[in-house]
Parts: sequence; C-alpha cells; structure tokens
Amino acid sequence: MYCPTPFRILLIVCLAVFAAAPLRANDKQPWNDWQSALLTDHPLTGKIWSIRDKRFVEPEVLAKAVADARFVLLGEVHDNPDHHTLQAWLIERAAADRKPAVVMEMISRDNADALRTYLAKPEATAAGLGKALKWKDRGWPDWRIYQPIAEASLQLKLPLRAGDIDRPTLRKVGKGGLDELGADVRASLLLDTPLGTALEEALLDELYESHCQLMPRDAMAGMLHVQRLRDAVLADSVIDAAENGSAILIAGNGHVQADRAVPWYLTRRAPDARIVSVMLLEADQSAKAPGDLIPKSPDGQPVADFVWFTPRVDREDPCEQLRKRFGKPR
Repeated sequence: MYCPTPFRILLIVCLAVFAAAPLRANDKQPWNDWQSALLTDHPLTGKIWSIRDKRFVEPEVLAKAVADARFVLLGEVHDNPDHHTLQAWLIERAAADRKPAVVMEMISRDNADALRTYLAKPEATAAGLGKALKWKDRGWPDWRIYQPIAEASLQLKLPLRAGDIDRPTLRKVGKGGLDELGADVRASLLLDTPLGTALEEALLDELYESHCQLMPRDAMAGMLHVQRLRDAVLADSVIDAAENGSAILIAGNGHVQADRAVPWYLTRRAPDARIVSVMLLEADQSAKAPGDLIPKSPDGQPVADFVWFTPRVDREDPCEQLRKRFGKPR
C-alpha cells in the first residue's frame, strides 16, 4: 500500500518513538540514576547475578521472577537510598497483575496500630507516613530514602504491614532467652526447632563480626536468640500478609539470607510456596567477581537467588562508631 511522503515520515517517527519507549509509561530505571556516591563505575555496579543460572541477567528477568513468587524477600543496606528505589521498582513490577502485601522489618508490631490509623485517613500520604510512625525516634535512617517504597505501595493500593516483633518482647528475650515466650509461641514460630550446630556457629560469627569484635563472642547468645526471634516473626508476618495472595518483605540483607534467616522458617511452614530472595549489595573495591561479595552458607553455597550490586554510600566506618559508643580505642 502506498502512503504519501509526509505520512510515511510521521509513521517512521512514531514507530521509532514507540520502539524506544519503556514497556510501561510509569517504568523508572533507577539503575541509570544512582544516588550513592562511591564506586558508581565499579565493574559490578548495576549488574544482577542469578545464582541458579550462574550469569548476569537483565532487570526484567529479575522482575519476572519476583512477579511469579508467592514470597519475595528484598534485602538492603538500610542507609543506601539506591536500595530503596530498586525495591520500589521491583514492588511496582510485582504488582503488575496482582496486589502483593508489602511487609516492612522497620515497622514493628507495636507500631501496627499507628500504621493502620494513619493509612485509614483520606489525606494519608507517603511523605507523612514517616512522622506518623515516629520513624526518626525509632532509629532508622532518614524516612525520605524509604519513601519510594511507601509511594509505590500507596499508589498501587497495596496492603502495607508491620513485620518485626514488638520491642518490649525483644528486650525480654534478649535478657531471658526464648523461654520467655512460652511453649505455644515457640512451637508456632518453629523456635523449638534447632538451626543446627553449623548454622548457629555461623550466626554467632556474623554477630561477633557485625559488632566489630568489641564484645566477647560467648556473650552473643542473647543476641542469637533475638535474631532467631526476629527472623521467625518476620516469616510469620509474611505468611499472614500473604494469606490470600502474595507478600513482599523489605528487610536487611541478614534477614533474607536463605540458609538460616526468614527463608529457613518460610520453607518449613509453607513448603510448597515459591520463594525468591534478593540481596542488594554494595560494590567493594577489592571485589572483582560476584562470588567475592555474595554471602555463603557454612557448606559454601550462596544464600540468595539473585544479587543486585549497587554503588556504596559514603559513610563513617561503622566499627569506629561502635568504638566511640563503647568508649574503646582503635
């Protein structure tokens, strides 16, 4: 069929525009606009490693895996703003054909009433949610870097849920151990089921190192009980939130670790559910290959399904901060 020259030119221009456009009008590509300052040009920065496929994959491959799972665990480094924009992007993609609940580690169960009360207000906004939750008082990084997660959830009308155990119970277990919970609670959360010696030792090592070796390793038993409780309760919150569908957990990378954290409890309580664990990891100058950064279980296996590498936040050495807190010299 013949088309007049002006029409053909217009048609070619339109086809070129549509071909160059993203799949959806509201699709953002945060990996093209990093907010963190360090290692933006690192060879791993922006790349996604698939553990199963043992290769780098495109964001759409990860987005499809997230959209197909019942339980999605999105890890993070808490103060890295890029991690929260990537999480928000994945939430949007997961919600393309369904309405997953979004469960946040940062919102504890003793703050659930404040969350529900605020979200029930007609004037509720993502910007105002941080103040309603007393975010700053609870010690989390600036609410503004978490706001993209709330914006995605509210815009898509996704349920937003509290994830972590209440703080009074945490303090009680930290002092008195898991026996403080009672037998029925321990059984329902699988806290009477041992992790096994190798996993417990690995968890103790992690707690010891994360506290910069400033506390005796044998003093970490209380923290081990607290960590197990938090992982078990986060898993419980995810299962409850996904009762009639699916759920996405926003949590620190340690909580999404497959060998001993939230996935350990999910696989035992919902063995038929499809789980996808994603770690968002900062690049490191000494790392050249994905395996240099990906955490591993005691038997040497990677502990996530996907890892997305990002730039690093310019922050004070956390061990130096702890030394100041404990009054210990370098």
